[in-house]
Amino acid sequence: MIVRPAHISDAPFVRNLLEQLGYPDFDVKAVEEKILLHTGNGYCMLVAEAEYVIGFASLHWFELAHWRGRMGRITSFCVDEKFRSQGIGQQLLAAVEKILLDYGCIKIEVTSNERRAGAHNFYRRAGYTEDSRRFVKYCPTAE
Repeated sequence: MIVRPAHISDAPFVRNLLEQLGYPDFDVKAVEEKILLHTGNGYCMLVAEAEYVIGFASLHWFELAHWRGRMGRITSFCVDEKFRSQGIGQQLLAAVEKILLDYGCIKIEVTSNERRAGAHNFYRRAGYTEDSRRFVKYCPTAE
């Protein structure tokens, strides 16, 4: 297995992984746009590839007003359910952390839906702790 930057051709696989995460509304074109977005400054999307893409992570880094250093944020992370608990997530997470550290991040955060107990245990085993609450307001979209 290798971890590498995502390519447009990975969109069908990433779309399937997003569906496994509970986001079925993305079509391949929308995922292609997200992959392109993640080639911009402050963004990156990685894939874990065996014979095909079996995992992906998207990340973002930015300056914080109240810290001396950057925050790294894992905005999406998924390993195909057929390949979980085989060390793939650990390898993908290590690649994510290396990139964020290389960009000067002094803090890395990841959010995970309350219903994802397995993911919470994965992050705890990797050294992540819960240290704050997140409040979200969903805004109406203009159409």
